[in-house]
Amino acid sequence: MKYKVTALRDVTVRAFVPTQTPVRIGTQTVMKPSEQEEWISLRAGEVRDGVGLVLGVHPASLPNEIATHVQGVPMILTAGWSNADLPKEFFGLYRLECQE
Repeated sequence: MKYKVTALRDVTVRAFVPTQTPVRIGTQTVMKPSEQEEWISLRAGEVRDGVGLVLGVHPASLPNEIATHVQGVPMILTAGWSNADLPKEFFGLYRLECQE
């Protein structure tokens, strides 16, 4: 599933983003689609399409919240949600929507 993130205020979110990984098949190298976790910084009003699962928010964006470390990366995790709950705003910082 791909998502659209709209920043309501300046925010940095942790999400999966699409990448391409080179893979050797015989004598050829082909690019295999994959995803990796990255920090995405957005200014208020900015939109980012095509992101994968959004995991949480950078602690600097929510300095009064307690960060959870996920595989050594500190972030503020979003409360449980499903695609049926979207579009939805998180922490008053960003809105998340499903993309077709």
